[in-house]
Amino acid sequence: MTQPPAPEGTSPCAGEGRSVRRFLAGNGWAATWAAIATVAVEMGVFAAGLAWRMPRLHVALAALAVCVLWTALAAPILAAFGRTALGAILRGGIVADASLVSLMVLWAACDEMTLAAAMKIYCILVAVALAGIAATRLARTPAGRCACAVAASAVLLAALASPFWIGGAIHGQTRATAEGVVAAAVYTNPFYAATACLTETARFVWHQAPVMYRITRIGDYAAAPPLLWYPAAIVYLTAAGVLAILAALVRAVRHGSAGARVSES
Repeated sequence: MTQPPAPEGTSPCAGEGRSVRRFLAGNGWAATWAAIATVAVEMGVFAAGLAWRMPRLHVALAALAVCVLWTALAAPILAAFGRTALGAILRGGIVADASLVSLMVLWAACDEMTLAAAMKIYCILVAVALAGIAATRLARTPAGRCACAVAASAVLLAALASPFWIGGAIHGQTRATAEGVVAAAVYTNPFYAATACLTETARFVWHQAPVMYRITRIGDYAAAPPLLWYPAAIVYLTAAGVLAILAALVRAVRHGSAGARVSES
C-alpha cells in the first residue's frame, strides 16, 4: 500500500520528525527507566559489598555476575514490550549499554578490571541482549512476545547456572564425552566468558579457588577448556542472527497468507 501524499506546505523532514517523536514517546521513558534500574541494581550490589567490608575482588566478581544475570533476564523481558523491532532493540539493548557504566566503575575501582576487559565484557553483554531481543520477535502478539521472552530468559539462566547442573550431565560419561559437555557448558556461559577477560588473579579466584570446587565438578570429572571470552560472544551473536532471520521469515509467511486471503475475498 502506498503512503498518502504529504499535505501541501509540509516537508518529508517534518513527517520524519513526527515519526521520531512518536517513537521516542512510546519507548524513550521505558528505556530511560530501564537504564536507571540497571545501574542501580548493579552498582547497588557493588556498594553493598563494600559496605559489608567484603574483599574488593569478591565484590567486583559479584557485581560482574549481576551485570551478566541482569542482562540475560531483563533484556528479553523489556524487549517484549516493544511494538516494533527498533523499539525492542532500544528497550532491551539499553540494559547492555547501561551496564557499560557499571563496567567503567569497576575498571576505576578494581585493579583486576582493565579497560580492554570492560570492552570485551560489554561485547558479551551486547551479544546476550541481542539474542534475547531476537527471540521476542518470533511472536506477533504481546502475549506471544512475553512468552518468547520468558523462554529466552530461562535458556540464558540455564546457561549461566551450568556450574550447578554440570555434575549430573557428565557423571558416568566417558572422558571424551564429559570434556565435550564441559566445553559446551563453559563456552556458552556468559559469566565464564566475562571472567576470562579479567586479570589472572581474578580468574584464579573464580575458577580455581575451593569455593568453586564445592558447587561444580568442572575440573574434577572432566578437564575445563581454556578460558576464552569470544566463543560466548560468537555463540550469542549467531543465535541472534538465526532468530532474526526466522522472525523475518515468519512475518513474510504471515503477510503472504494475509494477502492471499484479501485477494480471495
